[in-house]
Amino acid sequence: MLPESDKRDQDEQIDSDETDSWFWRPHTLTALGVFLISLAYFAFFETSYDDTALNTKRGLVFASIAFLYIGMTNTKNGPFTRPHPIIWRLVLTASVLYELLLIFMLFQTANDARQLLTYLYPELGKPLEEIDYSTNCRLYDEDVPEDPYHNFWDKMDWFVIFHLTGWWAKAIVFRDYWMSFVLSITFEILEYSLEHQLPNFGECWWDHWILDAIICNGLGIWLGIQTLEFLESKTYDWRDLWSIPGTRSKLVRVLSQFTPHSWTKFDWGYTEDVKRWFAVIGICACIMIMDLNTFYLKAVLWIPPPHPVNVYRCLLILFFGAVALRETYEYMSNPLCKRFGQQSWVALAILITECMIIWKFGYEILTKPFPTHVIVFWVCFVVIILSWSFWNFTYKLPRRKRTSS
Repeated sequence: MLPESDKRDQDEQIDSDETDSWFWRPHTLTALGVFLISLAYFAFFETSYDDTALNTKRGLVFASIAFLYIGMTNTKNGPFTRPHPIIWRLVLTASVLYELLLIFMLFQTANDARQLLTYLYPELGKPLEEIDYSTNCRLYDEDVPEDPYHNFWDKMDWFVIFHLTGWWAKAIVFRDYWMSFVLSITFEILEYSLEHQLPNFGECWWDHWILDAIICNGLGIWLGIQTLEFLESKTYDWRDLWSIPGTRSKLVRVLSQFTPHSWTKFDWGYTEDVKRWFAVIGICACIMIMDLNTFYLKAVLWIPPPHPVNVYRCLLILFFGAVALRETYEYMSNPLCKRFGQQSWVALAILITECMIIWKFGYEILTKPFPTHVIVFWVCFVVIILSWSFWNFTYKLPRRKRTSS
């Protein structure tokens, strides 16, 4: 495996497993030529319409495409290089474009922001029906003898697969079993705590702890850990495609281009240093808030759960979140890294801007008073965390260091 020092300034770097081939060269002038020719074609040779709304929509779409194209060819490389750095530059640029869209929406009224989405998806802009999933929690419903387990089977929809694969991906991104497990349990508790604000957080006990925590989250995390063990044990020894004999071997090499170039095992060390402990708590808090934003944005912007907008946002967050967490780990662990990563910077800006939108458009939702038992629970939780932190870093850890020395 490659050393930790790898990866920071890779603007013009060719990967060590490749020769100076056409595939890895920047081609900035070629890209500029293709961009200008395409722009001229669509501007002058496509059919023009005397429709202000359509022309405005086409102009915004092509401006967005141009922004993504320029970012792909001119931004800095990040920590990931496979299948090609241009893919991750596209992810960075797409996240910047998403942030710009969020800023634009932030300066609208709630109704104007909802109507803005109807320009892309006319079916949006309608109030959502908030559904409480905890109204009938009987696993065996004797009142429906023809299908007594209908409550359970009603929950077995596309969201189960989405949930499971999501936690599989998260475990790979976090590269830590305990962080994944704690985040999984914490989110279920957050759903309990916030169901007075969003009724669809209300679920049956077996939906929370059996279907979600054990089956979806637990199985997804376990599969993610198995994937991590494979990636950590794999030997990374790359050869140039044209130096590999045989068509089948070349095909395997092409497919392996979509696997990591190297793998760094994360050792967060959250119980060994007080700064890392609170930094990891901050990272987990940001991840939880980003997950919660999915539900609150849906509620304040009236976007149904299965709508493509939600799917696109989750996929974008998954990809830029993987880069951001890798950059954050590098920033925390590498003493030579003095600069916060560019994708981490954008990710944090997106998180805070989404929170601003939710606060502005969903003030009535967020200001609903918390039930007393929820307040008591979280006060106790914070007291326990602070007490353990004080005990571990002022007594246990120094004592263990004195003993070992």
